[in-house]
Amino acid sequence: MKILILPFNMKLLQTIAISVSLVLCSCGNESKPTVVYPDSTNNEQNAQRELDTTLVLNGELPIHFKKTDYLLFPIGTIKSSTRGLTKLYSGSVSNGDFSLSMGYLSEYNYIGNLDNLKIQHLDSLKFRSITNKNLKIRSFKFLESIQKEAGINLLVLNITDIDTNKDGELNDDDVESLYLSHISGRNFKKLTNDYQELLDWRVIEVNRKLYFRTLEDIDRNGEFNKSDKIHHYYASLESEDFEAVEYFPLD
Repeated sequence: MKILILPFNMKLLQTIAISVSLVLCSCGNESKPTVVYPDSTNNEQNAQRELDTTLVLNGELPIHFKKTDYLLFPIGTIKSSTRGLTKLYSGSVSNGDFSLSMGYLSEYNYIGNLDNLKIQHLDSLKFRSITNKNLKIRSFKFLESIQKEAGINLLVLNITDIDTNKDGELNDDDVESLYLSHISGRNFKKLTNDYQELLDWRVIEVNRKLYFRTLEDIDRNGEFNKSDKIHHYYASLESEDFEAVEYFPLD
């Protein structure tokens, strides 16, 4: 058996490597900034996209957390398509699988892509929307530990509420904000400042406060990086107005 040995062309290999590197670099440079400020004159990024007529509003089955008097109904959009004579629906977070689900519940934490939450008291047939604003609820968590400690039923919500990169959509490329609400929908309030990216949050049961950090784009270049400013806040979970108070642990 003869073994065919092809000549090794180092110059050709280097040319291919350089070409691949240039393609990768050019792709990386096309990423859009997270924030386009209202005074921007970039008309291309401020252009609105056409409305997607294949999106259909859908409601999931209710969620009930123990020792509460309310049912929560996740509301979101699903994408419809027609194949032959059969209309198919795919959930917005289904990764290509055809489903009517917009997210999933793990004990006290719901993760999805919702347009609203409908709330219903156990003794009523009426529904109440948690908001009338155009936004996307990325996740919400029922604070079961605060229920045990203080008898208060609260939801913490991660929400995208501003099209910060002006691409005509509310999605993961926009700044994420932190909201707090009673499970009844009362006192639904935004805690973070506009155009500040939510980093993380934590509930401390002993003093019944919600602590969180945000990142401010202080050089207003539209990108968040290590050169920007980190803010620290807390909000009392027992207060009626959920006022966010900034504190300065590095002073």
